[in-house]
Amino acid sequence: EPRRGHCGRHGAGFLRCGRVGSGAQREVYAEMTALMDPSERRRDVLENVNGWLILAVLALCLVGVVFIGSATADDAVFGAQQGRQALFVAIGIGCGFFVLLPHYVHILRGAWVLYAVAVLALLGLPFFAPEINGARRWYALPGFSIQPSEFAKVAVVLALAALLRFKSRAKTLDGLLVPALVAGVPALLILKQPDLGSSIVFGVVLLAMCWAAGAPGKSLLALLGVGALALVFAYFELMHEYQRERVDVWLQHWGWSDQSLRSHEVQRVLRGAGYQPWQALIAMGAGGVQGYGIGQGPQNRYDFLPYRSEDYVFAVVGEEGGFLGCLLVLGLVAAVVFGLLSIASRTRERFGKLVCVGVAAWFGAQSLFHVAVCGWLVPSTGLPMPLISYGGSSTLAMLLAIAVCLNVGARREPILSGDGFR
Repeated sequence: EPRRGHCGRHGAGFLRCGRVGSGAQREVYAEMTALMDPSERRRDVLENVNGWLILAVLALCLVGVVFIGSATADDAVFGAQQGRQALFVAIGIGCGFFVLLPHYVHILRGAWVLYAVAVLALLGLPFFAPEINGARRWYALPGFSIQPSEFAKVAVVLALAALLRFKSRAKTLDGLLVPALVAGVPALLILKQPDLGSSIVFGVVLLAMCWAAGAPGKSLLALLGVGALALVFAYFELMHEYQRERVDVWLQHWGWSDQSLRSHEVQRVLRGAGYQPWQALIAMGAGGVQGYGIGQGPQNRYDFLPYRSEDYVFAVVGEEGGFLGCLLVLGLVAAVVFGLLSIASRTRERFGKLVCVGVAAWFGAQSLFHVAVCGWLVPSTGLPMPLISYGGSSTLAMLLAIAVCLNVGARREPILSGDGFR
């Protein structure tokens, strides 16, 4: 019985071993590895990179820089965010280029090391991170800060892909409990920071990757039910008081009418726990079809909308770009998601396929969750919009994750084992 693993350490060495019995197959493999020197392999990789996906990503980064500049114009405290965001994007693209060159088998080999580092970084936050706005999410370093939760998302995607890359594992009870534990540990640590939005993103990534790995529908429904129960438990036992207040106000606002908005009780709520989502909703609705224009939105310009370069940047897009601007941004988000899923659909090697599915689920879920927060469709929570909101850790983590997917898409690994054809 052949050993499961990899058939070598060279360019085509990511082959799944399986039953490779014929001499012809071994000759093809030997010929492929011998003829391709490193410089030729790198050139082939750059030629096969998905150019349309890169254009969509760069367009979103440009949109983010433009609207961050609009949100922080003439601001004495945050006026430097536009330049810093442009620097983050440049660093992310540079680092992504070097992630693209080596074979992604090296990323598989280091997946669990990266996961362990991410968990340790999250464990250290309560002891070494300063408290900012009631949360401990960032390590403060000279000149910049690092948010481990963003890089933990990359680490969890890679670890889950490494765990689920064998097809038989996803169909067993152990194959669902262990992935749930892998995603659940960092999710709980992030929830304690507190950061509810990022914790929910881990759940979406887990479900998407288990489904792509072949988990039965009943098992996925069971995981979804456990996740719902975990949210109820978190509401009563783990959430801070201000988080529960946000959930309560969100539940209340569905029953408000024009008449109730004039009452002193509702107005008091809108000046307190409901202030941020209410101002974001006003900005989204005021933009109309075409918007006020870049830098001309009243909610943005006159400082009514808080955290508008980070947690509510899409509300600025709605106010100043209008409905058409929102459609353009969401179209670019959809282009990135479908580009990642297109790579996954063409990739028969399971680790690469699952990484692309996980990154697509992360990018799409976090983007839609941010949009839903700005429209007050879900409770308010501090979740950045990938590549558009200001934030070095968020931007770098997402660009690195997309670079890994481009690495996968630029290589067509032959699969000689039987399960690779099913």
